[in-house]
Formats: sequence, C-alpha cells, structure tokens
Amino acid sequence: MEPDLRLAFFKLNVPEIVPALAFWREAFGFEVAQTFDEAEFHEKVLALPAHAGGPSLMLVAYKDGRDVTVGHGHGAVGIQTSDIAAAHERALSAGAQKGTGIITVGDGIKVAVLHSPQGHEIELVQLPG
Repeated sequence: MEPDLRLAFFKLNVPEIVPALAFWREAFGFEVAQTFDEAEFHEKVLALPAHAGGPSLMLVAYKDGRDVTVGHGHGAVGIQTSDIAAAHERALSAGAQKGTGIITVGDGIKVAVLHSPQGHEIELVQLPG
C-alpha cells in the first residue's frame, strides 16, 4: 500500500524574521499559524486564511547569522490569484521589486514575476475565466 502523501510546507531562509514576516503579511495576507523559537533558529509557519490546511510557507531565520543569500538553484514561490493586477500592486506597495510586470502566456494565463525584499522570486498567476 502506498503512503498517503501531500505537500505540507516549504521554507524560505531569511536574514531577519520580523521584516520578512511583515512583507508576506502585507503583500499577500499570510497569518502566523505557529511559531518555533529554538536555540538555533526562529521560525514562523504561515498560512493563507482561506487555505489554512496548507501547504504552509515557513520563514526561518538562523540565530548564528549564517549567510542565507538567495541563489539560483530554485524557482519561484507560486501564488495563484483571481485578480493579478490588485495582487501585483499590493505586493509592490509592501516592498516587492518588480520583475516582468504582468504578461499573458499560453491560452490567456496572466503571470507576473516579483522579488521579495529578501530576494525570493514570487510568481503570481491568474488563470483565465
């Protein structure tokens, strides 16, 4: 019998938890579902209120000050929205850096790439209809 699997969370390493948390709250409405304050790290488990069952976005700040510079070995945090223009503007107002602007791909799918103040790539997607 195969185990029951589902995507539960993904983590973003950030240099400081407070400004990163402020960005994700202001830009997209994430709320803190759980906090871990351990000897080596501080972690905030975030959820979107309408999707509290996950997957979760986890922000992790290591207390030893290690380098968490964002590299090129990963893709974007993907967020689907019903109003890409409003979501894009809200993210920019919260401190995101503009990437592509809003473009249309495929059969009317709207996409916009941004970067969080900590350098993580974010891809907003609005499906047609």
